[in-house]
Amino acid sequence: MADIDSHKPLIERLARKNILVIDDDGMITKTLCDLLHRAGFYADAAADGASGIDKTEKSDFDLIISDIRMPNIDGVQMVKRIKEIAKLKSRPDTPIIFITGYTDDKAVAEAKRLGEVIFKPFETKEFLERIKKYI
Repeated sequence: MADIDSHKPLIERLARKNILVIDDDGMITKTLCDLLHRAGFYADAAADGASGIDKTEKSDFDLIISDIRMPNIDGVQMVKRIKEIAKLKSRPDTPIIFITGYTDDKAVAEAKRLGEVIFKPFETKEFLERIKKYI
C-alpha cells in the first residue's frame, strides 16, 4: 500500500482529463484554460486551427473546445481534419464543443453535425456542466 500512496500525485494527475482549447483570441484561451485548471482538468491551448491540428497529432485529448471562426482554417474545417487524422490513426473520436459569438446559420449548422455549439457569452457553471457530460 505504501508504494501506491507514494505515487498518488502521479495517479491523480493521470486520472485528470485533458482538454484542448483552440481560439485565436488569446484572452479567451487563457480564461478558459484557467477556468478548466481550477475545475481540476488539464488544459492546453492552441492559437489557431493549424496549431490545434498539430497538437492533436502529437497528443490525445479527452475533449476539444474550439471557436468556429478563426483565420486561415476555421474551427469546422479544423475539426474535420482532426477527425480524419484520428480515423487514420485508429484513435477514438474526441468529443467537440464549439464556442462562438456568431449566429451564422450555415457555420453553426455544420458545427452542430460535428459536436455541440455553445454561444458566447455563457455562464461558467453551465459551461462546466456541459464539459462534464462528455468526460
